[in-house]
Amino acid sequence: MFPVSGRRPLRRLRTGLRLTEFVTASPLFSSAVLLILGIIAYEHIGVVSGLLFFFLNCIIFVLSVTAFFEKKRRVLLILVVVFLGGCNIMHWQELKYVSSYSLDRYNSAGSLELIALVREETGSLQGNKLLLKPYFVEGNEVKYGYIQIDKRYLPVELKSGDLIRARFFLSRPQDALNPGSFSAYKYLKRKGVYSLGYLDGEIEKLCELDNFFLHSIIKLKYRLIRLVDENAERPYNEFLKALILGERDRLPREWAEDFTLCGVNHLLAISGLHTGYMVLIFLTLLKMFRLPEGIRYTVLSILIIIYIVMTGFRSSIFRAGVLSIAFIWAPFFKRKGDILNILGLTAFLNNLLAPCQVFDTGFQFSYLVLLSIVFWHEILEKLTGPVFSVSIAAFLASFPLTAYYFNLIVPVGIIANSLAIPLAGIIVSGAIISLLSGLINPVFAAVGFKLLGFPVRILIYSIKIMTFIPSGAIETATPSLFRVLFCFFLIFILPFYLKKRIIPLNEARRKRGLIYILSVSLIIISLFNLKAVLRRDLEISFLAVGQGDSIVLSTPGNKHILVDGGGYAGPGSTQGRYTVLPYLKYRGIRTLEIVFISHFDADHAAGILDIIETRKVKVLVFPVNFERNEIAEEIIAKAKRYNIPVLLTREGDCFQLDEVFFRVLNPSADFRGLSSNDNSLVLRVEYRDFSLLLTGDLEKEGENRLLGGELPLQSSVLKFGHHGSNSSSSEKFLKAVSPLEGIISAGKNNYGHPAREILERSSRLGIRLWRTDEAGAVLIRTNGYDYSIEGYLQ
Repeated sequence: MFPVSGRRPLRRLRTGLRLTEFVTASPLFSSAVLLILGIIAYEHIGVVSGLLFFFLNCIIFVLSVTAFFEKKRRVLLILVVVFLGGCNIMHWQELKYVSSYSLDRYNSAGSLELIALVREETGSLQGNKLLLKPYFVEGNEVKYGYIQIDKRYLPVELKSGDLIRARFFLSRPQDALNPGSFSAYKYLKRKGVYSLGYLDGEIEKLCELDNFFLHSIIKLKYRLIRLVDENAERPYNEFLKALILGERDRLPREWAEDFTLCGVNHLLAISGLHTGYMVLIFLTLLKMFRLPEGIRYTVLSILIIIYIVMTGFRSSIFRAGVLSIAFIWAPFFKRKGDILNILGLTAFLNNLLAPCQVFDTGFQFSYLVLLSIVFWHEILEKLTGPVFSVSIAAFLASFPLTAYYFNLIVPVGIIANSLAIPLAGIIVSGAIISLLSGLINPVFAAVGFKLLGFPVRILIYSIKIMTFIPSGAIETATPSLFRVLFCFFLIFILPFYLKKRIIPLNEARRKRGLIYILSVSLIIISLFNLKAVLRRDLEISFLAVGQGDSIVLSTPGNKHILVDGGGYAGPGSTQGRYTVLPYLKYRGIRTLEIVFISHFDADHAAGILDIIETRKVKVLVFPVNFERNEIAEEIIAKAKRYNIPVLLTREGDCFQLDEVFFRVLNPSADFRGLSSNDNSLVLRVEYRDFSLLLTGDLEKEGENRLLGGELPLQSSVLKFGHHGSNSSSSEKFLKAVSPLEGIISAGKNNYGHPAREILERSSRLGIRLWRTDEAGAVLIRTNGYDYSIEGYLQ
């Protein structure tokens, strides 16, 4: 019995020793991982409290003192301190946001006078945005938070260092209102931007505050931008500026989309490729001057720092820059550069200087892809050779992230990167040499960029061709965070078990561990798929599309229906592309069995134009008496182009998908004299005991027609007609429907929707209201007997 009972403590001891040895060998890497985990942990469970902040710092102090005296557990204690330090950093960020000195206090407070300093974002000098650092708002001191403004609407030109006095309306950035939508609020808050500013009146320039280092870099970058614009052919100059200087704002949108679809968009993020060629070129030039090694490395380090600042201090360039500095100085101090430790150092510094960078997609791609290459390159090189090993290793780490953030898995990236990276290397090195020589004489820049035109064209045209490869880019639903973390667990644990051991005992353990990991992985994957198969719910999503309607229904058999597509989201853009399509991608919905259009008012039908182009639609259903306006004609023309059948429907028709029935209650066969709103398509959705009434823009006359017949109106949930207008939802109609829940789809508008009378009437009748302008998307799930309902923001 003794040998058996003795094995487990020994195994635990060995495991502990291995972990301790790894931490001791890579202390900076381990510290960076714990710091990041602390930041992430606080983001999900943190509570803003001055008392919590005090106790957190007390714990850190006690553990630090204990670690000083406790040698045996010093490593563990230090890691705990680093983890709590990450929590502490994020706690401080939250305290600043809710502080009495926070800019957020002044959001939605009307026109305010402020004194602020102008700051240009060095990574996006040609973009439309400027930052203001306010010192005083209405005479009150402000310490925390920036204001983002659009310089296209300013009466005067502003530049970094200008101290101004002006009146602005301030508003909090918009949070995501729908699943799968972008949250400007979270994105900007993590960058320290608490408000969006809208000018009210004139701007008075008080003085200019000089920052020689920053202003010199900005002037240099503007000069480099002019060199590219004046000497490179359009629009390839925009690609070169994005590739070398990080100026992506004017890059043609179709090129950016092509690079994403081929998995090579990392080339447009300044990183190791760009920094490596820059270091090589500058090192060669410095050697030509026969400078001492120490001076040479010092000058090169300063140039790298300038490049980091010039390109906007993005996480990818910061990581590549610090890595380069560490590796060039390692031989000077007779040290060997350890990739994990140096990578840990860059991540640690990155999150100390900009704590929220860990949530930035660029940070995640930059570090995780490089780690994957470090872990997998040696294994893959034996299987595929050096040409594809790096591309495959990069793909392994990037595919969970591209699925999570972009709803894409891009296997063509393995081939595209093998072609694009060498070409991009030629272009980057040629562009750097052209810019440097152009600073001496613009003629050199003209010649250099003329020669670069050929490889630039080859790269862009090659990427365009690769977008047509079948299944090169596979659209996928947004995976859960647990699935993403599970993928990364496998990606970073498997290399340890795939490397063969020389000692037979260790080799046997390796094989046994590999079998355990693969077996558990198969079980977890099976459970994921089983859950999807067993789901028997009807899901209904009332999307927040501003002043408009759009409803997505998913049947128990995973068939999908869209009712309306929202309206316009700005010049040249619709809610279909801006809101509905991201939601469909988030859910992994590529095929719509039926698209119902209640009527052809822009706020219901305009978004359908983009849906037809981007999704497979099996049938379009209109009311039989639809109004033939411009939007209707465009939709019919696109339906013909994409071979989509069009069906006209009226009262008495019924559609069935799985066990879900869609009964048409309106328009009637005799629709004369009714307005387009009163001729809206009215659907009663029935699933077992659950029912939902969708009324389009139906108004009182249309409601009275429904009340005069013997149609089944009573429903569990009612989508209020005409966005909660007082011309709809009469008391008599509401009593006939007798809903428990009411949905009002509305946004910011000048029509007074929803009307105060409707809100009061609903309250009096005991109807619980859900408004998309307040709750965001309203999500209903039902098994046909019970249902749950929630607002996305609540």
